[in-house]
Amino acid sequence: MSLKLNPLFLASAMALAASPALAETAFDGPYVGAVAGLQLHGSKQAVTEGTAAFQTLTPNITPAALTLNDNDGFQGGVVAGYNVSSDNFLYGVELDVMFGNINGGAAFSGAAIPGLAPDGLTTSANRRIGTRGSLRARLGTTVGKDVLLYATGGLAAADTRGNANVVANGAPAVAWAGERNQTRWGWTVGAGAEFKLSSAIAMRAEYLYTDLGRQSVLAAGNSTVRSVAALDGIDYQVGLPYRNGTARVGFIVRF
Repeated sequence: MSLKLNPLFLASAMALAASPALAETAFDGPYVGAVAGLQLHGSKQAVTEGTAAFQTLTPNITPAALTLNDNDGFQGGVVAGYNVSSDNFLYGVELDVMFGNINGGAAFSGAAIPGLAPDGLTTSANRRIGTRGSLRARLGTTVGKDVLLYATGGLAAADTRGNANVVANGAPAVAWAGERNQTRWGWTVGAGAEFKLSSAIAMRAEYLYTDLGRQSVLAAGNSTVRSVAALDGIDYQVGLPYRNGTARVGFIVRF
């Protein structure tokens, strides 16, 4: 006995079978990629936080005394994520890890201490952002079949190192020094676009702004400082900002 299929029934069944695929966009599913970035700007004002005794000793040091200069270095890394879509809207989550150091520092001379450092003090501070990453949500919309525009935001973290130093001019044995290494946590937001190059490959361009707050670094006096009664117990402390914007480009592979 043969089975005859109604042409209308057959057409309807084929349409239903195809509908999930039609609901997806070219940007759905899991993906991995490689990205490279360049820091565009960063917060530069290192704030003298104290100690209060040090500020009393050297009243010429002001919060704006240290303006850090960033070395805008190359950054490279990898990304991985997953997207789902509904109509023209896309929802996703993405993890990225970036490598390459970004350094910034500054120094100034001043703040003479009568009888102790008549030629003043040279104060310096440096910061470094090392390996960093983020876990972000993404919300986007497709433009036609080949372009995705999206906004993104979430948690950020980075390996950081801050240094602070103070040296008496003409008396280098009188010095304060300190270093702090820590993983700092914060947030990041941004926006970008992806452009489909083939069924599996897309090119990406995006901007991210990241805020990891301010790192306090204490520079403690050395044994020479401690041997001077007027300086014993007086230390220097600076707040180093970790806020910057980054432009990134990359290639994404979907599978």
